Amino acid sequence: MPDISPLLNGWTASAEWRKLEGMLACGGAPQSLAAVVPAEVWDDFINRFARLVLCFSGTGDDGCASCAAWTQSGHPDMIVAGKLGEPPGIADCLDFQWLMSLKPVVSPGRLGVIPSADCLSLPAANSLLKITEEPPAGSRILFMAERDEFIPTIRSRVWMFGLGERKEQVTVRPAFPPRCPEEWAEWLGNTRKSSLDDITAEVLAWALDLCGRGEWRLAASLENAVFLAKKRHFPVSMAQDALFAVLMEGVNDEKLFGDLREA
Repeated sequence: MPDISPLLNGWTASAEWRKLEGMLACGGAPQSLAAVVPAEVWDDFINRFARLVLCFSGTGDDGCASCAAWTQSGHPDMIVAGKLGEPPGIADCLDFQWLMSLKPVVSPGRLGVIPSADCLSLPAANSLLKITEEPPAGSRILFMAERDEFIPTIRSRVWMFGLGERKEQVTVRPAFPPRCPEEWAEWLGNTRKSSLDDITAEVLAWALDLCGRGEWRLAASLENAVFLAKKRHFPVSMAQDALFAVLMEGVNDEKLFGDLREA
């Protein structure tokens, strides 16, 4: 594993940050940015980035009304989805989008921060697609992550920023879900003695395939199904039945699980 202590101690001197800083100074930085950096520098990175993008001159220290609005608790035009250190849920994302739609208080635009974006659930990530592609005028979206493991449609909508060379991440390879009764029969037989964790990994690969084909609602239903199966400690056979109902019978996952979702 590479030694990241130089990055933690002096990352603002890195070529990557200087390039981004230069882009911000000339107004050329993209509206949606994903920063893949060690969690130890998140607070510092967010603070420095926010001061630049919320400042009227782009310097972060020109004494403008926006710069003067900073307090120990943050800035009125910096909106964080949920809490730093954990991925926001879909309810957090919906609140976030509403707050981002409001007019800025003292700045030229608002900055929205999505923490732990590499751990977003598929439904939560899908809810952010539109605002990521088209943030409100003058505003920016910042995704913070430790790993470059965004769902493909989020990644395709952001400009990536990273510090130094990072270890290549192992990701789930896309795979087709069973598409006919014969394939289902074979899959059910092959996974009869599998663990729920193994089935979850395979189903998340199916979800990636479905995302690639634009079937976001179905992909979200699959993710919800295995999430609830693990949360409620379903036997493998029950999880298999639920997946078959979602994929082959078109059963809505909300109808399928009912009150189990909130229990």
